Amino acid sequence: MVLTGLWAGAGSTELFTSERATVTPRRIPMQSSLGAPQFQEPDLHHTWPLSHTLGFTPIQSGAFWHFMNDDLNARVQSAESHIGVLDRLEELYPGYSASVARTITAEDVAAFARLSGDYNELHTDDEFAARTEFSQRVVHGFLHASLLSTLVGMKIPGRGALYLSQTIDFSHPVFIGDTVEATGVIESIDPVTRILTIKTEISNQHGACVLTGMARAKVLRVKEEDKPMQASGSMQLANTLLEGRTALVTGASRGIGRAIAAALCGHGAHVVVNFNKSERAAQSLVQELTALGGSAEMVKADVSRADEAAELVEKAARAGGVDILVNNAGPRIKSGSFGSLSWPDMQVANEHIVGPVFHLTQAALPTLTQTKGCIVNVLSSAAFGRTAHNWLPYVTAKAALHAMSKNLAQELGPKGVRVNMISPSLVDTDLTSDIPDRVRQMFVSRTPLRRLATPEDVAKAVLFLASPFADFITGENLFVTGGDVML
Repeated sequence: MVLTGLWAGAGSTELFTSERATVTPRRIPMQSSLGAPQFQEPDLHHTWPLSHTLGFTPIQSGAFWHFMNDDLNARVQSAESHIGVLDRLEELYPGYSASVARTITAEDVAAFARLSGDYNELHTDDEFAARTEFSQRVVHGFLHASLLSTLVGMKIPGRGALYLSQTIDFSHPVFIGDTVEATGVIESIDPVTRILTIKTEISNQHGACVLTGMARAKVLRVKEEDKPMQASGSMQLANTLLEGRTALVTGASRGIGRAIAAALCGHGAHVVVNFNKSERAAQSLVQELTALGGSAEMVKADVSRADEAAELVEKAARAGGVDILVNNAGPRIKSGSFGSLSWPDMQVANEHIVGPVFHLTQAALPTLTQTKGCIVNVLSSAAFGRTAHNWLPYVTAKAALHAMSKNLAQELGPKGVRVNMISPSLVDTDLTSDIPDRVRQMFVSRTPLRRLATPEDVAKAVLFLASPFADFITGENLFVTGGDVML
């Protein structure tokens, strides 16, 4: 029996609260680039560097790993130090095993029957079951099989798990009162797709195997939660570079927008933190900024809607006008070949990338003209040069925003309003979390500074363009790429 598309995520069924869990390390033969195999004895507290995961290629026929490229390993290690990613894949290796156990009760069977709608008398009726060859009630097969969800979601791989498929062969009945233990052993890891192949087995308290199968699970990249800001770094409250100015930053609750808001607030600006869905993240940012002596407020608005964009600007301008408008909000990147796209895909990208800038600029123009303010639009280096392959809707919309920004710079310049752009290379944020590691490696290896961009890198560039130091700069597109793009 094969089950596919079990999008279980990193969780478990309500019916199974693990009573016992173990993780067993195994000796792993490793082939070094120097020759002979070296045996390492992993322990539960040892963390395997990301470069070990990305820098080795799994050989499916054995448990050996070998270096792909020593120089690439060094580059990826350099990138690791600049990326705030909690990567469970670093801790996993072929031979890694874990198990969870549970004693099944009559209440479990009743609850599963209600949940699944399977009231077969063999499972629910003692009198009926007594007349069968089993002489007692048999537990639903998928009741104890669901313990595999606990195993994959909570232990192996655990955090960030996405259950892709599971084969199941039932070999022995399970009865009420049995204690069953699910065990998984990683057989292989594909570092490019981040997919694990796991041998799974469930046995009862007598050691009899009741279920066997193979699981496939993907380890998702999980962006580290934004760390509380310190008084040093981006929050230099003694710096009055932007004192008396109000900055409106869209998409400011997370990632690049959060770093921009912190940098502007840290240099004296009153910051209006715009968010759409991440209210808790926006609230925590405002609390951190104010706790450090900064001035900030949060305003919810879907900036792709003209009415909400206008209302956002109105609220932001209440304190005396908007001096700095940073258009940072953007959608998750849709990847696909030209043949797989439809015209609505192109329209949606423009509505969520160009549309918000159009709506906000139009709404903020009166106050920006009054304050002789500035606009900074966040683009992407992916829209320039050869452009990013398979990102057609995204790069087309960003290219349109580039043209729009230059046009606005010409039109608004005589009114005293500056319009500039920032084009970062790949930045590790929520919006790019699904980009494969091989692509990340490629970016690192071709970038002279040998790392990916960080949100703080982009924030510093925005700070410069929003400051008096850029008073005679307009219509410019500043590349924040570590040298990857040189024009």
